Amino acid sequence: MSRQFFRSSFLAAVMVLIAVAGWGAGNPAPGEREPIVITAERMKATKLGDRVTFLGNVELKKEDMILTSDAIVVFYNNRTKGVNEIEARGNVQVRREGRVAFANRALYYSREEKIVLTGDARIIENKNQIGGDRITVFVRDDRSIVEGGRVLFYQDKAEESEKAEEGASVDTKNSE
Repeated sequence: MSRQFFRSSFLAAVMVLIAVAGWGAGNPAPGEREPIVITAERMKATKLGDRVTFLGNVELKKEDMILTSDAIVVFYNNRTKGVNEIEARGNVQVRREGRVAFANRALYYSREEKIVLTGDARIIENKNQIGGDRITVFVRDDRSIVEGGRVLFYQDKAEESEKAEEGASVDTKNSE
């Protein structure tokens, strides 16, 4: 490889670390978003620095969310040098606030703070599962849209017995 390619790749890698991890090691100011931190076995950068690919046991941490996958590609806006979107491929898992989502592919849109899961997409919370052809998770609003979906909910036995007892006591009071 040429020295110029190595220098360009090294500069792209430094740019990624600055853009993704941010300068500050401390806590962000109130109202300010935390940096995105990505770890992986390998990293490849394009010559122009518009995309960086992370390969092998990739983990992305952003605030209270952890995303793991086989590969992640970070796409940058050439004008602002900010992150436009992040694509995760292969064995995607997204963990956040007691929920875990699985998919073959996930696209994270930075501006809208949304994740689009496709390819055997499903979200599990406790024993409850929501699955579909495409699941859009709006991170900021804590809501989801499921397309072509299926839902599997479990009702706790304790809740069922409480409702039965409440119904029985109401019936008893009404019959007197």
